[in-house]
Amino acid sequence: MLDRLYGLRDRATAVVRRDDRLLIVRDRGFRHYSLPGGGVNRGESPEDAVVRELDEETGLRALSVSPLLRCKTSDVFNTYLVYLVEATGDIHMNRLELGDALWWDGQTRLPFFGYVRHVLRQLEWPNVDTSGILTP
Repeated sequence: MLDRLYGLRDRATAVVRRDDRLLIVRDRGFRHYSLPGGGVNRGESPEDAVVRELDEETGLRALSVSPLLRCKTSDVFNTYLVYLVEATGDIHMNRLELGDALWWDGQTRLPFFGYVRHVLRQLEWPNVDTSGILTP
């Protein structure tokens, strides 16, 4: 949800890795993949928001949350506050919110939103280009 003036909104974003794979999601109705997360509600800390969003979207339970300050970025609608999250459980995708959720191997070509490319470059994740597709 954007504010009334379409100004920037804080979005808590999770970087979740497991077995050398990265958790990525695709919202219903969208073609591009993103990192799990969502808007920070009034009165909610970004840390609490990233835990809540991860659970709501994927059913994963956060065990630890650490800020990745160098990964913070913005686009025209959002400021992305990025957290490294250690999580447990299996993906149980919320089909009301997501069209897909998967553990990405870093090799499969997929379309990503620009902020994801920025985050992955900051994390020195391999194979990031600037075209919107991560390539092997």
